[in-house]
Amino acid sequence: MRGRLVMIAAVVLSFAVADVGAQKPAPGVKKPAATDPAAAAWAAIEKANAAFAAAMKRGDAAAAASNYAADAIVMLPNAPAMHGMAAITAGLAAMLKDITFTVFAPSTESVILAGDLAIETGSYQMGMKPKAGPEMKDTGKYLTVWKHQADGSWKIIRDIDNSDLPVGK
Repeated sequence: MRGRLVMIAAVVLSFAVADVGAQKPAPGVKKPAATDPAAAAWAAIEKANAAFAAAMKRGDAAAAASNYAADAIVMLPNAPAMHGMAAITAGLAAMLKDITFTVFAPSTESVILAGDLAIETGSYQMGMKPKAGPEMKDTGKYLTVWKHQADGSWKIIRDIDNSDLPVGK
């Protein structure tokens, strides 16, 4: 069960989720100036992350998965990569069946803009309450690649994260 919970934590964290207002640069990290093109991408990513967080808190896997492009790949520790919307939606649904989020606070630390791609790095803190068992807490870091869409939105195309905690904690 612990292995499954670690995988669940990794799934959740990989999505770079943020509570509304929780996305703040880490100490010493400065958001780009408003005139910097990366500033608009950063703001759009924070908005998308907030929508994802809200969907996860209400247990809506389909809404949460809508943050991803159709061909997205999610790579989590201790689990095979999830390729595409169907696999990501199924992974989220399985996770939400087993846990409730008590804390989810990622922090975007940088956004690098490269054409129609934005590379987000950050750290997170989270708490999860399994349907059976004690609450689990985790901290870690993530890297998410976003692609600017024709409709002006940003969708995740690649996602990876890992915990700062020792294995088995």
